[in-house]
Amino acid sequence: LDISLKEGNSKKYQVEGGIGLISSRFTVQGPLIKDKSSFIISGRRTYIDVLTKPFINPESNFGGSGYFFYDLNTKVNYKISDKDKLFLSGYFGRDVFGFSSENSGFAAEIPWGNATASARWNHLFSEKLFLNTIVTFSDYKFEFKSEQEEFEFKLFSGIKDWSAKSQLAFYPNLRHRILAGIDYTYHQFTPSSV
Repeated sequence: LDISLKEGNSKKYQVEGGIGLISSRFTVQGPLIKDKSSFIISGRRTYIDVLTKPFINPESNFGGSGYFFYDLNTKVNYKISDKDKLFLSGYFGRDVFGFSSENSGFAAEIPWGNATASARWNHLFSEKLFLNTIVTFSDYKFEFKSEQEEFEFKLFSGIKDWSAKSQLAFYPNLRHRILAGIDYTYHQFTPSSV
């Protein structure tokens, strides 16, 4: 999966946002150094938990339950020279399901999500030959927390990845692209920790 974030506006500051039926979003972007460096920060959150709460009878089987997610994206770029650019980006997102019953004294929460950070250097050898070198870190976590009166239980699992990739892209003409490179990923698995 190859996902790219758009670059922030290097000419002027912009603020955008929106309120929807189940989520809201907010984006800020602008130059750090005009025509040389820019940033973009974007976040969103759902409020399904807030909207459904008045419609759920607290005495029903679904009383005390809720779900929402939120995420934050950020990117900074810097033009080192006409042939070199540096990009730093990050992502943090969580989904959270929760349940709480005052009658039984039982509560559970299931958060899961991912956090990533990357640094990319782009070098232009010519109009037809590019080099991209990327270093990334990814941290996926899944948790299950439960408590009832004096008893508490927590289960955690996750995957951490450290990755480095260097790729040459050659465009001999408009119809063809030749790629060559090297890629290394170190995986650290935590299947379950109680």
